[in-house]
Amino acid sequence: MANSYNISRTDIERIPAPFDFTFEWDNGTERVFIVVSLHGAKALAETFENFGYEREEGSVEFKSI
Repeated sequence: MANSYNISRTDIERIPAPFDFTFEWDNGTERVFIVVSLHGAKALAETFENFGYEREEGSVEFKSI
C-alpha cells in the first residue's frame, strides 16, 4: 500500500536491543526499511503520520498508559 509504514520487532538474538525494531515505509515507488530503537520507531511513526502515511495492518502499535 502506497504511503504506508510498518513497524516490526526484529530477531533479538541477531540484533540485540536497543536496535531491535524495523521501520519500513512505502512511498508508492519503493519500499525502504531501517533498523531502529524503540524510541526511534515511535518518533518515526509520529513523523510519518504527520506526512499523511498510514500504519499498515499488523504493524506494532504503541499505546499510552
